[in-house]
Amino acid sequence: MKMGETRVSLRLLGPRGDAEVEVLVDAGSTLTMVPSSIAEKIGIAPRYKVEVELADGRIVERDESETTAELNGVRNTIPLLIGRDDEQPLLGLTALEIFRLKVNPLTQRLEPARFIQYSLTPRA
Repeated sequence: MKMGETRVSLRLLGPRGDAEVEVLVDAGSTLTMVPSSIAEKIGIAPRYKVEVELADGRIVERDESETTAELNGVRNTIPLLIGRDDEQPLLGLTALEIFRLKVNPLTQRLEPARFIQYSLTPRA
């Protein structure tokens, strides 16, 4: 692990099996992304084509789907981008929010997060 990087093991469950994937936690990415070979192996089929902006400003087209994922013993359905086989698997911000987790930059670990609502509600 490099300084400032957080990596975790994410289990993806598909119609044809499951796969344990080491992913780089990237809170700057909207969605989680896995290589196409992993998606194909466990039967995750593309549902849509979407445009994605990369860190260098380029726009690329990706397949998008959804799957059940397990992280720290908790299962949730998450949206998923399907990338090329030479690309780093990523755990994006949407999945972090779905799993109610945040990155602690000091420990480089995931920890529980609280939902935030900044609008005020009337007091009873």
